[in-house]
Amino acid sequence: MMNPMSKLAARTTMLKKLTFKSLRQRFHYYVPLQFAVSDCFSSTCQLQRLPETRKPGNSRAFFNSQITQRGRQGNLDEARRIFDNMPFRDVISWTAMLTAYADNGDIRKAREVFEQMPKRNAASWNAMISAYARNPNLLYEAYAVFAAMPCKNSVSYGAIITSFARGGMLLQAEEIYLRMPANWRDPIGSNALISAYLRSGEIEKADRVFRGMVYRDVFTWSLMVDGYCKCGRILEARGTFEAMPVKNVVSWTSIIRGYLDIGNLKEGFGLFSLMRMENVSANSTTLSVLLDACSVFGGIREGTQVHGMVIAMGFEQDTFLGNTMIAMYSRIDCIDAARKIFDAMSKKNVVSWNSIITAYVEQDNTEEAYAFFAVMPEKDVVSWTSMVVGFCKRGLTEESISLFELTPEKDEIGWTAIVSGLVRNGENEIACQWFGKMMREGIKPNPVVLSSILSSMAGLAVLKKATPYHVYVVKLGLDSDIFILSSLISMYSKCGNLSQAYQIFSTITASNLVCINSMISAYAQHGLAWEALDLFKWMLEGGYKPNEVTFLGVLTACSRAGLVQEGNHYFKCMRPVFGIDPGPDHYACMVDMLGRAGLLHEALELVNSIPNGPQSSAWGAMLGASGAHSNLDLAQLAAQQLFELEPNKSAPYAVLSKLYATAGLKEDEESVRMRMHSKGVMKNPGCSWITRDGNALSAHA
Repeated sequence: MMNPMSKLAARTTMLKKLTFKSLRQRFHYYVPLQFAVSDCFSSTCQLQRLPETRKPGNSRAFFNSQITQRGRQGNLDEARRIFDNMPFRDVISWTAMLTAYADNGDIRKAREVFEQMPKRNAASWNAMISAYARNPNLLYEAYAVFAAMPCKNSVSYGAIITSFARGGMLLQAEEIYLRMPANWRDPIGSNALISAYLRSGEIEKADRVFRGMVYRDVFTWSLMVDGYCKCGRILEARGTFEAMPVKNVVSWTSIIRGYLDIGNLKEGFGLFSLMRMENVSANSTTLSVLLDACSVFGGIREGTQVHGMVIAMGFEQDTFLGNTMIAMYSRIDCIDAARKIFDAMSKKNVVSWNSIITAYVEQDNTEEAYAFFAVMPEKDVVSWTSMVVGFCKRGLTEESISLFELTPEKDEIGWTAIVSGLVRNGENEIACQWFGKMMREGIKPNPVVLSSILSSMAGLAVLKKATPYHVYVVKLGLDSDIFILSSLISMYSKCGNLSQAYQIFSTITASNLVCINSMISAYAQHGLAWEALDLFKWMLEGGYKPNEVTFLGVLTACSRAGLVQEGNHYFKCMRPVFGIDPGPDHYACMVDMLGRAGLLHEALELVNSIPNGPQSSAWGAMLGASGAHSNLDLAQLAAQQLFELEPNKSAPYAVLSKLYATAGLKEDEESVRMRMHSKGVMKNPGCSWITRDGNALSAHA
């Protein structure tokens, strides 16, 4: 027996093949059900008569407006109570009740009201078409109502065009548009078709309809401005905007968003100022667009100014804007400001709670995030996933697994979070097990989780286990994804198959920086420094701009090959030539390079010159170099710094203890051991990996 989803897919495919002639034949039987007024008021129905303080006509209009208002508030029970208790109902009353159900997603009850209506007008029919049009799976029903409608108007055509367009059936939408009386097309029908084209990325077709319109309203112009902006054609968007006879807040917001999306904060905020000078009042959407831009591009000053405007314009208690401001302040590292906004919100929804939880997770304050998570009144899948990510970021993999197992509904994003989090924490075997569970649950992996699982294969370095994942990627048709290709290059390289890594890299038709970086790192890992440097020079000649990851690969190559002069050259040109400030990993790599070459004092000078002070990675490289060259004085200095920076790490204790033992300083060796035990620092057991019959086996010391 065919399952419901297969039936639906079959019906949709059939509908796409139907001509409008066959559609009319298919639905010729549709006859609207008619009910007598008396059927709606049976003798068993006890109606409470409302006090009539107005004339019947005025009273009915008042009740109709109350039904509409309650529907917009989502209070369907109250809307129905008012409807049922009305002494007199007209077609507007019935349509208001139908629309209330439709707007709140209760299509079944909307249809019941429609069928019970003693009389229908065009608005009633259009409301029912629009109700079905909201759901792409109800195209048959939407067209059935449209086909049976005795007197269609432009709104009817616009609704059914929208219905087909949302269902991905542009050809049928176009055919209805062409069958629509020409004098009805503008603006409603044309707007519907333009929206359909823009939703599908067909900007040229949308532009053709736009230019052929006899009459355009402000919505038409705003659609095209927004469409051009989303396609990155900001100059055409600006030209269309300037040509508008009348501009409203929607058109202003669209052009402002267009400039902000490409990072042009100056022009975007300039247009906002011009909008206010034109006496066009901003709405919550306009302000949220500005706040989003400030969070993305780190505009602290501008963000604070917009926050001030939110208060001045009376939007302080707007929940949507409050959530946006929490996200903005958290992204620009103003967590205290985000917390104050959350605490001041009189109405919080699940998005508000998720926003503050995510803010603390991004700040690595998992304890505070969990405190909010524990007391939030309602949790959704985003809430659970945010905490899973938070625990993974802190390395608390057992807690993240336990929380994920408790998650009521696990979606693709949640599975991606747990698998990727385990990989980032080096739990490659466990990550593979959870990936297997994900597959058994029928969750189709996305490029992010596949990239992560390929990285886990690289960590296990077992080629026989890694190869099937490559085959799976090809079967899914994801072998052209940039990040998956990058992971495949890294995977084969770490599994020892550099030739396969290069083969994948060489088959990429349009090279990209991510894959180039992976190949440079692959050469570096295999000690092929000159090949890595040649690839770096090739990418510069090809017009690619290197980033921090590129230089990390280049410096690693120089370090492992002992190319001190070349390494110094590339390190010193990072800031002046490429505008890249060296980070902690770059400094650590340089310290390692100098240390390997025996230039310990030069390495120490570099450590002391690091802006904002050296981090643990630099002192770790210094300790390793000192130990390799048996320089006890420098080793003691580096170890002492690591004791303070990473008091729970056992590595500096182990290295220093070994150096004391080698030097015959038994008392100092014992002192280090005693200090380690008194601090409660535990040494991680050694672990070796061997491959037997294609399986990775671990042996712990």
